[in-house]
Amino acid sequence: MTKPISAAAASSIEAAISRLMGSGDVQATFTIARLASEAGLSRATLYRAPELLERFRIAIASHQREVKSPPSPTDRVHQLEAEIAALRGRETEELRALRSSNRNMAQQIQAPSLLVREQKQRIARLQAEPSESGRVATLVARAAAPVR
Repeated sequence: MTKPISAAAASSIEAAISRLMGSGDVQATFTIARLASEAGLSRATLYRAPELLERFRIAIASHQREVKSPPSPTDRVHQLEAEIAALRGRETEELRALRSSNRNMAQQIQAPSLLVREQKQRIARLQAEPSESGRVATLVARAAAPVR
């Protein structure tokens, strides 16, 4: 069984972890040796505190997720060009779908419009017929005789 580290050593390790992670150095390489140097302890002492080493590893992983190196300008240009191409493709597809929808709606409007025009022509013909013939026939309603 290994000898546990002192409270002062644990406090020193925790302070060193905080300083390293708070340094804001995106290019920094975080190693056990660097942590030991920052804490002023030996690596052997650090290895006797596995829970603190695990916290250090978790802090490193979290720091690396937060501070990803930005892409180079060339990579960024390629990324943006690919995004533009994707957006243009999506725009083309949307325009094609809208044109198709427009055609369908126009066809659906055209059929009733033709029917309305035909009905108006028929009404006009029927209204013109009595005046052209000169004869107007009046219809008189006959009273129906009761059936015996």
